[in-house]
Amino acid sequence: MGAKLQALFTLQDIELQIVDIRRQLDRKERRVKAQARKLKTARETIETERTNVRRTQVEFDAMDLDIKGRSANIDRLREHLNTVRTNKEYATVLAKLNNEKADVSRLETRALEIMQGIETRKQEFAEHEQAESGEAERLEELQAQLEQARESFADRLEQLQEQREEAEQEIPPKSITLFNRLSQRYEGEVLAEVERTNPRRDEFICTGCHMSLRVEVANMLKSRDDIVTCKSCGRILFMHKDT
Repeated sequence: MGAKLQALFTLQDIELQIVDIRRQLDRKERRVKAQARKLKTARETIETERTNVRRTQVEFDAMDLDIKGRSANIDRLREHLNTVRTNKEYATVLAKLNNEKADVSRLETRALEIMQGIETRKQEFAEHEQAESGEAERLEELQAQLEQARESFADRLEQLQEQREEAEQEIPPKSITLFNRLSQRYEGEVLAEVERTNPRRDEFICTGCHMSLRVEVANMLKSRDDIVTCKSCGRILFMHKDT
């Protein structure tokens, strides 16, 4: 392996360490974001439930007021029965009284159902508030873990970045551009070994993508210290002498 590929190997080793640290931080950031979404959903649910309880309470209050008004009217109709003078008038008032009593009975049944529903929703609301509190605590824990990881890795990342800059000085600018592009695509796995698939025949593959390579590619890697890339995946190829 020539000096160019050896320098790229050194750079890749540094890059893989940087990628690993960033991957760990990314996982923690994703957890924080996922938990934040979970907390947001929990809070939206609570707000919806709070609105529904208020609306139902308003409905109950209006119905209760209606019942009281009808009950008062029933009392007036009963008093009116004692003052009527004809059978026809008595029958008319009595019919109104019975209709009002039936309406009140129906409204009272509905009001009881609404009140029971309000109590159930209040219990559920309290449970969801408790759950929301737990989700908020979990988010704080994850945020603290993320900040701790950032602080823990800060010095190491700075050190690796300095090593990376030093390693880049041994590599031509065009090769650095290629390296960076491949690193972004393959998360630091820039180089791929050329593997001989049959010890008796000149058949080779790129271990990065497992596609076949021409014999000329293997010969070039054996004889020259050049940057050779796989035509399929684009990775920079290398080959051990005993392959």
